This record gives sequence, structure tokens and C-alpha cells, in this order.
Amino acid sequence: MTTANSTDTVKTIAIYGATGITGGSLLTELNRRGITPILVGRNADRMHAAAAAVGLPAAEVRVADLGEHDALVAAFTGADAVISSLPAYVDHGEAVLAAAIDAGAHYTDLSGEQLFLKRVFDDYAARAVRAGVTAVPGITNSNLPGDLLGYLTSRRLTGPVEITMSLVGTKEGNGSKGSAQTVLAGLDWFRSGGWHFQDGGLQTGGTARRGEMTFPGATEPTIVSKFPQPPVLTIPRHSDVSYVEGVLETAFHSQLSGLSAEIVESLPNEPTPGLSYDFVVDAFGADGRAVRGVVSGPDSYVDSALMAVEAAVRLADGAAEAGVLTAAEAFDAEGFLDALAPFGITWTIDER
Repeated sequence: MTTANSTDTVKTIAIYGATGITGGSLLTELNRRGITPILVGRNADRMHAAAAAVGLPAAEVRVADLGEHDALVAAFTGADAVISSLPAYVDHGEAVLAAAIDAGAHYTDLSGEQLFLKRVFDDYAARAVRAGVTAVPGITNSNLPGDLLGYLTSRRLTGPVEITMSLVGTKEGNGSKGSAQTVLAGLDWFRSGGWHFQDGGLQTGGTARRGEMTFPGATEPTIVSKFPQPPVLTIPRHSDVSYVEGVLETAFHSQLSGLSAEIVESLPNEPTPGLSYDFVVDAFGADGRAVRGVVSGPDSYVDSALMAVEAAVRLADGAAEAGVLTAAEAFDAEGFLDALAPFGITWTIDER
């Protein structure tokens, strides 16, 4: 594992997708850090408006469509790192990734789809190595905590370790239309529960090995079902594990049964503010001991943007090795989590 610490050195960071809800949070955090980003996208007027709305009227705007590879490469040229903020990465994500690599820029994104992450690791690792850049996909309020906590908890136990993880909301509310579009694009995969890791590889089918979890602050267990959490793919890359599964409250799965394009279109663009959450990783050692890691945060959407900016700044420092890496492979796990404390994002690991 290589260590990359964020520094005060001003870097050039480009954002594709800055006009959306998460894009606004990315711009706000970059502005707070004194970084004036390059905004890349299809609509110059909307990008200028997004930059001005967060106090960045001088931000450079470069127009490039997802279908224009050469234009995207030109737009990302000169950037130290690129942040991709899109809905439905499984449909749209590769264009920005490929262009960032070909432009010689480090890359991160806020993808939450197992299928996209596997494609990135399988198809783009060698390309990133040849270009001398680092790509760390899947930086969200669930993926990043899941990967880093998986790394840390597994090292407190005798391996091989079994891991079950889940995101649980601690405030009721609605997600964004973009999140619903992501789920709709991979609806069958989400309904199926996706991959779990077992016997040295990714497996589909079956049910959750642990069908209930008692979440932080609860006195009774919650029934959970298998869910395609991306850290299922990333944790086995760096940790001694025999089994890794993602789960989610079973009640959520019932909401997927009737999801349609019409329903998604009717949803509000913006999520409910302040969707606080816990991301829980339960790890079970071969010797019978168990530990629980929890990352807690005040706002799922804002926190994902904060994590992505922290990742981009660290990548721009250039200390991570070239290739496609997990968060725990690219960054110091404890150092990264500690850096989120000023935003009210906390983490703990306790023996159970």
C-alpha cells in the first residue's frame, strides 16, 4: 500500500458533471480549499452558472461531450486529476475514465455500481499503468468507508476473515433523481443482489450468509438481504478474506419491484438534505473473534463529494503507484478517515 497525504499545494482538478447536485458540492469543497477547478461538460452556460453559484466566477469552462473522445482528452489535458460525477456509470462512465487516462490525468469518480467497477479494474488497469496515472473509482459514502474499514478490520483479526457490510440511513428522506437513474440502469443487477466474494472469486446467486444485523443504536436486529455493495470487489484485492458480502435492509428491496422510468422521471432532482448514515462493516476472524467498523456521517451526498475531493487532491500529489487501485491500495486508510473529521464524519472499530 502506498501512502498519499493531502497537502496545501494547489493542484489543477477537472470535474465532469459539475452542474448536478453532487457537482455543486464538489465545487463548493474545491473552492473552500482554494482550488479553482476546470469544469468540463456539454453546456457552457450551465457550467458558468454552477461555478458562479459557489463563488468561482473565474473558473475555466471547457466544452466536451461524452461521445467526443478527442475533445474530452483535450479538455482534461493539463489537469492533475479528474473527478467524474455522473448518473449511471455503467452506461456513461467509461468515456470520462478513458479520456482522463489518455490525457495523463489521475482519476476518481463517485460510481456505486459493481458492474462498472469490475469493468474499470479489468479493462483499464494496463492502460493506466502505461500512461503513468492512478485511477481510484467508486469514492462514495459507502464504497470508500467499506473498502477502508474492510482493510482495517481484517488486520485486527486472524485470517481468513469473513465480512458483511451494510449502509443504513439514520434520517428518513428521499435520494436524488440521479441515484434512482443509476439503480434503474442496473435494475436487474440490484434486484439479484449482485456479487459476493467466496472461494477465491466473485459469485452470484444465493442469499445473505448473515440475514440480520443489529445496527448502531438499535436494540433489535434488522432483517437484511444481499445487495451489490462495490467493496465486495475491492476488499479481496488487499485483504485476507474468505467471504465478503454486501447487504441492505430487506424493506429496500421491495421498493425496487415497481421502479420504472416513469417513476424515476417524476422524482425530485435534489435529495432530502442531511441524509445522515452509518456504514457498518462486521468482520469475523478465523479464530472466532469479531470486530465492527463504523463510519458515520451527516449527509450522504455532500459527504460523497467531500471524499471524492480528498481522493482527487491526494491523487494529484502523485504518490500512489500507477494503475487502477482501490482506496486502501492508494491511500493510508487511517489517515484518510481522520482527514474527514472536520466535516463531522467519524469512524470507530470495536471488538464485539
